[in-house]
Amino acid sequence: MAGASPVSGQSVPSVRPDIRVRNIGGTLVIAVPEQAFELVETTAFIWKRIDGVLSVDEIGQLLAQEYEVDIETAVADTIEVLSELAQYGAIHV
Repeated sequence: MAGASPVSGQSVPSVRPDIRVRNIGGTLVIAVPEQAFELVETTAFIWKRIDGVLSVDEIGQLLAQEYEVDIETAVADTIEVLSELAQYGAIHV
């Protein structure tokens, strides 16, 4: 796994340009060197909002609105997901 900096609410994630993304039968799949990941619904929701502009807090707020959960939980979940994606080298933070 690639080394990654810690993800915080103020981090602004961006997708690495060399990451391959496919929609296979309605399921989003991302491929990093030597591995591929099938994204569950909420992770795909987060992934689709990684644009190099929105902060982690902002993505978490969108997640909270979409899934009707409290903002603190949604932001914590977003940090967890993005931390894992950063560890696998799929995103920059």
